[in-house]
Amino acid sequence: MKKIITHKNLHREINTIDDLCRMLSLEKYFLQKHIRLCPLLYIEIPLKKKDGTPRPIRAPKDKLKIIQRAILKNILSGIKLPSCCYGFSKNKSIIENAKVHSKNDFLLNLDIQDFFPSVHYKKVQQIFLDIGLSEEIAIILCGLTTYEYRLPQGAPTSPFLASFALSNLDYRLMRLAKSNYLTYTRYFDDISFSGNKRVVVLEKDIMKIIKEEGYTVKISKRKLFTKNEAKEVNGVLITNKKLSLRNTDELFNYVSDINKYGLSKLQTDNLEKERQSLKGKIAFLKQVDQEQSDKIEAIFTSILW
Repeated sequence: MKKIITHKNLHREINTIDDLCRMLSLEKYFLQKHIRLCPLLYIEIPLKKKDGTPRPIRAPKDKLKIIQRAILKNILSGIKLPSCCYGFSKNKSIIENAKVHSKNDFLLNLDIQDFFPSVHYKKVQQIFLDIGLSEEIAIILCGLTTYEYRLPQGAPTSPFLASFALSNLDYRLMRLAKSNYLTYTRYFDDISFSGNKRVVVLEKDIMKIIKEEGYTVKISKRKLFTKNEAKEVNGVLITNKKLSLRNTDELFNYVSDINKYGLSKLQTDNLEKERQSLKGKIAFLKQVDQEQSDKIEAIFTSILW
C-alpha cells in the first residue's frame, strides 16, 4: 500500500486519552463514559432491499453520533483518499464522476457487495495505526466506530472508513487502468471503468484483483455499456456524451418520502453516500431547472440524517 498522507502529524498530537479529548473537543468524562457504553448506543432502522428482504441500518444514538462526527471532522478529514475516489473528496461529486467517463465508448460499472460488513474490526484498527496513532488510541477509536466487530451501516464515520479501507484496491486498479489507457473511478462502493474495448477484455482481471483484496462483486448490479449506447453512472445519464438526470418527478417524490417517513425509505444502506448523491443531483438539476431544484432542495434540507 502507498504511504498514507495526512494533513496533521497525528502521532505527535495524540498520545494519550487526554490528547484525544482535546483533538475531538470533548470532555474526558463524556468520552470515557461512551467508550464503555458504545455497544449499547445503536438503534435499528428497518430498511428493505429492492428485492423486499430486510436490511437493517444500525444508526448511532445522538451522543455517540456527536463523537463519531468529531472523529470524522478532526481526525479522518485529514486523510487524503486516492485520486480515483469521488466520495468524501473536495470538489468531487457524482456529476464530476460521470463527466470523466462521458466521452468514452465503453463503460463497466461494478458494485462491491456488503460494503460495510466487509470491513472488519482489525482492518479499521489498522487504519488508525497506519495514520500514526498508538495502539491504545487506535483500539479506542476502533471501538467507537465499529459495532459487533464490523462497520455499522448508519454511523457517520463508516462511509469514510470503508472507502479508505479500499485504498490498496484503488491503487491496484488505478495501475491496471493507466497501463491500458483506461479511466477508473470509485464512488463509495461503486466502481467504474471506461475507455476503449480493453474494458471488456480486462473485466476478468478487475474481478480477480477485487477478489484478492477480500471483496466480492454484486453480480446483479454489474452493467456493461458499449459504443453508441446510452450510459449511466450513479444515476447520472450519459447520452451522446452529454449528462442528464432521470425523471425529476421521481427525485422529488423520493426526497419527499424520506423527509415524510424517515430513513426507512432510503433505497440504500449507505446514508452518507445517498445524501451526497442526492445533493449532487439537486446541484446538477439547478443548472437545468432552477425552480424545480429549489423545491427539492427545500425538502432535502429538512431531512434528519
